[in-house]
Amino acid sequence: MGKYLEGENMLPECKFFEMGQHGKRDYPNCIVIKKVDSDFQQLLVMNSKECQLFLDKSDPENSWALMADSLEYRSGIAIMDGNWELVASCIEGNARPLH
Repeated sequence: MGKYLEGENMLPECKFFEMGQHGKRDYPNCIVIKKVDSDFQQLLVMNSKECQLFLDKSDPENSWALMADSLEYRSGIAIMDGNWELVASCIEGNARPLH
C-alpha cells in the first residue's frame, strides 16, 4: 500500500478512491479506516444521521463519539477502540484525507 505526502505528513493512500472532487453519485458518504499495523482498510458507509454528526462543528468530540457508536452498532466495528486509524472520508463527492 502506498503513502502520499500532505504537507510534512506521510498519510496512507486510500484503497477505495482518490482524494479530490468527484460527482455526488460516484461514491457513497463514507469514511475509510485502516487496521493498526496492517494494510487492511475498511470502507464504512454512513447513513444521513452519521453524516450529520461527522460534519457537526458545534460539539465535535461528542458528535464524533455518537457517530462512532452508531457505526459500531450497524457494522460491528468499534473505530474508537485503538485498533483503527482514520484514512479518508468522502462526503457528497468530496474525498479528503482524515488525520
